[in-house]
Amino acid sequence: MSPNDSWLPVESADVGTLLRSPPTPILPTPRKMSDPLATIGVPRPLDTSYGDECGGDSDVAVGSSTDARIVRELERLSEADNDYWAFRGRAARQQTQGLIQYPAMMVPAMQAVLVKALVDVDGCVSRVIDPFTGSGTTMVECMRLGLDYTGQDINPLAVLFCRTKAGPFHTRKLASVIKKVLKQAGTDRGTRTEADFPGLKKWFCPSAITELSRIRRAIRQVDHTWCRRVLWTGLAETVRLTSNSRTSTFKLHIRSTDDLDSRTVTPLRTFTTVVTDINERLHAEAEILRERGHLATNGYYRGKITVRLGDSTKLKPARDLHDLLVTSPPYGDNTSTVPYGQYSYLPLQWIDLDDIDDDADSRCLRTTHEIDARSLGGSKKNAVEDVAHLMDLSPSLKQTLRRLKKMPADRGTRVAAFIRDLDGSLCTVL
Repeated sequence: MSPNDSWLPVESADVGTLLRSPPTPILPTPRKMSDPLATIGVPRPLDTSYGDECGGDSDVAVGSSTDARIVRELERLSEADNDYWAFRGRAARQQTQGLIQYPAMMVPAMQAVLVKALVDVDGCVSRVIDPFTGSGTTMVECMRLGLDYTGQDINPLAVLFCRTKAGPFHTRKLASVIKKVLKQAGTDRGTRTEADFPGLKKWFCPSAITELSRIRRAIRQVDHTWCRRVLWTGLAETVRLTSNSRTSTFKLHIRSTDDLDSRTVTPLRTFTTVVTDINERLHAEAEILRERGHLATNGYYRGKITVRLGDSTKLKPARDLHDLLVTSPPYGDNTSTVPYGQYSYLPLQWIDLDDIDDDADSRCLRTTHEIDARSLGGSKKNAVEDVAHLMDLSPSLKQTLRRLKKMPADRGTRVAAFIRDLDGSLCTVL
């Protein structure tokens, strides 16, 4: 990013920015760049006005009137309640927003308010992009508004969850498939283990290995791709609940000996409960979309949903332009932040990766830290040196790294690694 880039301050780290795609060239006006660490935002062309409708004939940038209206609308929402954006008592996860557990998920109600406010103010917003899509919280809210959506994530499990939530909502077929799979797994007397990775017997008791293997064999017999993805999603949650890792943390952390000795797990029973709940949530979500006119009679969403597996610091999330970027970047620092990769490691060992994406392969599971190492800040090599040029642009970064020199050596390196990769992703995405 160059010093000529302009930055749009954003009050919430969950909000990206409007990315205008006008039919005429943008004529930027010089403007001092705000410090990206003092005000969360992303580099973007100055907002422009194009007459009364999107794609008007004006060819001159006339300021940031749309930005100002967005700010006023967001301020209006919090005028009566200073704690409005805390969403206390309003963070419940309904329908597919509560489909599974995933680290550091956004608050659905907040995303719904933010995206709708932006859409209401700027009637040209129809295409949303999230280069760090995670479990798809923003995607679901965009679908409820009838918007097109492109999401990308480096974690195969996140891609699986998003593709499950995106449909097609063949809920009658799913109900029939679930019944068949449960019967097949329940009557299977085979003892062949369907997973093989270092630590298998550490993380799962013998009976759990047997039952999880039976479930996996039954899922593999399903000939409907979306139904299989739904079932893999249910298996992922079943693995989380029945492994020997503690469920009180997203990190892999073995339970105590006393806990393991006194604990009884029944994966098939857990799987039955989980997939029954998932089926009900998907059915309820389909009804919402159908009532709002966003679901075709064949169960497909009427808009365009694209979910990709990829590294947003290296691979462009989409070739076509989008109107709105909404995201919350992940962290690859296992020491002090959320370990998305560790959370995903055990479930992915039991899921057929080619059902998730053609580019998903077992290399992402070489170690429990592999996915996190690929995420923002996951690699610390030359991190401080790599952000030297950014310190000239950001006084906050420069001051932060100077203060961290007085602390353990890895503190500054972790911050520098994240900022380096975040900057790289912004340059790629934008």
